[in-house]
Amino acid sequence: MTGGVQQQCLQQFARAASGLLLSGALVCLAQTVLAQTQTAAGSYPFKPIRMIIPVAPSGGSDALVRMVTAKVTERLGQAFIVENISGAAGLLAVQTVAKAVPDGYTLIICSSSSYNSTMLSGKLEGDARKLLMPVAQLTSQASIMSVNVSLPINSLQDLIAYGRKNPDGLNFASSGIGSAAHLIGEIINQRAGLKMVHVPYKGIGPGVLDVISGRVQVVFASPSATGQHARAGKIRPIAVISAKRSSSLPDLPTAIEQGLKGVEWAGWFGILAPAGTPRQNVLILNAAINQALALPDVLKVFAADGSDPASGTPEQFGEMLNNGLDQVARIIKDLNIRME
Repeated sequence: MTGGVQQQCLQQFARAASGLLLSGALVCLAQTVLAQTQTAAGSYPFKPIRMIIPVAPSGGSDALVRMVTAKVTERLGQAFIVENISGAAGLLAVQTVAKAVPDGYTLIICSSSSYNSTMLSGKLEGDARKLLMPVAQLTSQASIMSVNVSLPINSLQDLIAYGRKNPDGLNFASSGIGSAAHLIGEIINQRAGLKMVHVPYKGIGPGVLDVISGRVQVVFASPSATGQHARAGKIRPIAVISAKRSSSLPDLPTAIEQGLKGVEWAGWFGILAPAGTPRQNVLILNAAINQALALPDVLKVFAADGSDPASGTPEQFGEMLNNGLDQVARIIKDLNIRME
């Protein structure tokens, strides 16, 4: 507020104290508050941003989101408060964000698994696809099929032979019913004639740890969730469940290359906001995120985890979300999977 306007307000308040022009003083006060509000609204972000992760700590998105938000903080000048809300394959986290004030200060980072299973669960109030709006896609990732290292399994064909000989001997972990890992496992059961039992977790991180310990035998997860364990020899990758090989495991053949046709999956990580978030705020976030994804140190980390940066507009991200949901819905129907 300029010095001239301040002086006018002081004069009106002084006169109001004498019972004169009270309404004018109140109007001036309202104008001052409005001007301050408009200034704050125009300087997004002017306070820390809450980032929800719909998985337990140690999940594949934890390290990713903390690295990216640190880079975005450098550009926007505001910190991100990262909060893990796991459970129900992402349902609790999505509900939390969907009910938040749509002002750009509450966001969620989703994987394709958590997003698809939550949107198709039938447990969200209203039109599920309209609860969240796309902000920015972060990565595109292959899905890696890995097994416990104590098993005599070094390839997908080994697993198929083992599973047929031991029909009750294989369980596979996922981040929940309807998640990518769940659907991939069921597709392989159908195509290979196996009876692997689905074991859902509250996030893929705990599932990976149980495969390492031997409680579960198989897991389908992104390279970011399993890469460090594979490099340490704690888990054994046996197939890439994507159309092409992973850049982090160039010598590991795909399921298709190993003779199992029609088994492929492309996963992603991305950031969404509550529906109704101001477009200008979404565009500010999108621009800062795209800048972060182009940084050499970020690209280096992505490459090590087998992730490809996937910068683009909110609209491009939204189109991919809708296409992916349609694909998953068809698979769920074809395999008669119940979204419990």
